[in-house]
Order: sequence, then structure tokens, then C-alpha cells
Amino acid sequence: MLLPEFPPHMFERLPDEPFHYGDFPDLSAGVSYFRDLMGLEEWKERRETAAWRFYRSLVGEQEDASGKGRFYGLEDLFGWYLFLGEALTDHPQNYEVSYGCRVVPILAAIGRNLELIPLIGGFEQRARRLIGRERSQPNGGLFELLVALAYARDGAKVSFKPEEPGRAKAYDLDVEVHGTSWAVECKRLESGEYVESERARKRELWMPAARLIIPSSRSVYANVDFSVELSDIPDDYLFRHVSEFLRSGKNSKLWSDDHASGVIGDLDLAPLQTALKAGYILYPGPIYNKLLTGTYIRYDELNTLQKVKHAENPHFIDRVYQAAVLRTRSMSEGAIEKKARDFKRKLAEANQQLPDDRPGVIHIGLEALGDDRIELRRYEKIMNTINEFDPKGKPLSFIYWHYFAPEASPEETWAVDETFQWRGIRRDKRPLSQTSLVLPPQAEGRDGMHWDGTANNTFRVP
Repeated sequence: MLLPEFPPHMFERLPDEPFHYGDFPDLSAGVSYFRDLMGLEEWKERRETAAWRFYRSLVGEQEDASGKGRFYGLEDLFGWYLFLGEALTDHPQNYEVSYGCRVVPILAAIGRNLELIPLIGGFEQRARRLIGRERSQPNGGLFELLVALAYARDGAKVSFKPEEPGRAKAYDLDVEVHGTSWAVECKRLESGEYVESERARKRELWMPAARLIIPSSRSVYANVDFSVELSDIPDDYLFRHVSEFLRSGKNSKLWSDDHASGVIGDLDLAPLQTALKAGYILYPGPIYNKLLTGTYIRYDELNTLQKVKHAENPHFIDRVYQAAVLRTRSMSEGAIEKKARDFKRKLAEANQQLPDDRPGVIHIGLEALGDDRIELRRYEKIMNTINEFDPKGKPLSFIYWHYFAPEASPEETWAVDETFQWRGIRRDKRPLSQTSLVLPPQAEGRDGMHWDGTANNTFRVP
């Protein structure tokens, strides 16, 4: 049970206290920029709301009404982002690593370019809209800010196109490069409902089985590769396999059928329990998960029910007594096809918003959080869309698309891959030479895509 109020120093680093994860000046600058726009009193209120939601979710005092297991509220998603950005350096005991790695690179990229903001017309107004009425859907606005800063770094004259109430939504940016005026439209592709529905379905399949395990006092690990879509898996599928395993008296059970192949076995908690004797471990987090399962997998898919003793701060585990862990992969042909979302609709919408009297550029951003096979399929679909796209008379000159692949691993608090691609539609000179929106200048690059099987020079924080 949580205390009725937070401790006095909940949101600050004490004097002479070292940086737990490190000092990231670019990140701090980006957080300060938005915090100053918001005002201290409003920020304190929104920060506390985000913190209560997070901790109540951790200890089971607040259910996610959507059934998706979120630690945060969608009504102020930007407040959650800023909470994570501030927490990493100023109050790291509150930092949530899995979601934080998606947010920190963006805030740091904005902080790295603060000196360019006064040169961009309407930047502050766009940022205020983002932290205000668009707080529940900040990803599109943040992407627009990143694109504007990239053009400014390239020496272009950049301004946000003012909103015109009562008129159809226009493009986002006016950009002037070497005397040529460009209209720039930005779109952000979200992960989609299919990914969310898979997460919810896994919980539906696993929780009855996990609740069967807990009374047995055994710790159990199940690793399942689904060969059909999860909607086609019988509701009692995992329950039946777990029940057979528990009744068998054996240490493990292997199976393969038309639905999946998998293994269930006893889980050795000794490595995790030994590590906990040396100190508390952050949960949820990649270090804990690696100690629990024995391996770290990027973009892992774990569902865990466990008996633990929380530390005084429930974001940390003191002792673990029992765990029921499911690790899954859903890589059927149908699942790959549906998770590899194309941006055909976003591209058509963006093209419609471009004017008829000047060359246009479209930027589309997306998170690439899937298996390499998913990203390869997405790439194939995108290239087919680009090759067949008809601007319908619009003077569209270039399409740029940007993949972001953030990561939190046992070795790094946050790291990120960024893949940049472009296609020329007309024979104009490219208005943007910058190839990165998020990565700093010192990041190493290579030709190809981050999912193509070649070793990546993933940017990792110093």
C-alpha cells in the first residue's frame, strides 16, 4: 500500500547526490524548455498526477480501464513524457526505462538545438499547443518540431504555418532554401490497434494459467512461439498446457501443434535472488527481466505474475518468492502482415494538405519496434506504396520517412537506431541534406536499414 503522500524530496536530487544514470545536458535543456513554457505550478500538478498514476499501477491500486496494462494516463500523455525526461536525471528512482527510452532521445534532440528555436517562426506557439490542448496526442507535434529543427540546422528559413480556424487543415511548415519556397507536411504513424490487441490477448490467455500456477508454489517459465494469429488461439490453450505440466510431475513439457510450439518448465529464481541480496533492483526493467529469465531480448514480450516484497519505493523489488513468466513470439504470416503497417493513408492525407502553387515535401515518422521480419515486410509495403503513389496533380517533390528504434537494455539506460530514407518524385534539388532528426552529430551511421542483418552502430549514451 502506498503512503498517503509522497516524500518531501520525491522529485529532486539531494545536494551532492550523484547522477544515478548519468548527466544528460541536452535532455535537461529539452525538459526545461517545455517546463518553462508550462509554468512551475502547472508542471508540479501534472507531474504529481503522472507519478500517482504510475505508482498506483505498480502496486495494483489502479487498473488500466483500457485493459492494456498502461502505467500512464492518455489524458496527459505529454505530462508522462516530461515526467520521464525529468526523472532520468533529477529523480531517477521514478524513471521507467522501457517507455523512457522512447521519449528521452526526442526531448534530448530538442534540447540540443535550443539556439535554433528563436530562428523558427511559430515554434513556441506550436510547442504551447503541444503541451496544452494536444497533451493527449503529443507524438505528431513532437515530430513536427524535430523536422523544423532539422531544416533550421541545414540553414533554411523555417516557420510554422499558422492555424486558420474554420478552414481545412493545411500543411505544417513554410521552408525557404536558396530562394526556393517549399511547403512541408509532417505525419506520425502510430503503432496501431493490432499490436495493442495482441498484448491484451496475451494477458487473456496467460492470466488464468498463471493463477493456476501460484497455488502450486512453483516458479514456472513458458516460452511460446505462436504460428497462428492470437485471435485464433482457443481461450483455454495455455491453461490446458500449464495444467498438464503441473499434473505431470515433470520438470518440463515440450509441445508443437497447429497453434504454436512451446516449452514450459520450472524457473530457477536463484540468480535473481542472489542479485537481490546485494540490493534492490528496478522493476519493470531489462536488468530484472534478464536475471529472471536468463536472457535479454530486444523488444521482449513478457507477461509476469509474481509474489514479491517491494522496497520502500515500490518501483524496486526487495525479494522475489515466486514467478510465473510467459515469453512469446507472434510471427504468423497474418500477424506479420498486420503489424507491418504501411503509411499509404498517411501519405495520401499529407499530399492532400499540400498547396498547388509551390513544391511540396512530406515527412513521415514511425517507431520500428518489431522483429526484423516485421520491419522488412513494412519496408516492402512502403516501397510498393511509394512506387505506385499518384500525387494527383500536386507538385510533390520529395517524400522522406524516418524510422526510430529506441531500446533500453541491461547495459544502457537508453539507446536508439534511426533509419532515414527518401524518394524524389520530381527532378528538384533536395531541400534537406540532414539525415537524422534525433541522433546527435557524433553518432556513427552506415548505409542500409537497421533491420537488414548488418551489425548496427546503435547510438548509445556516453
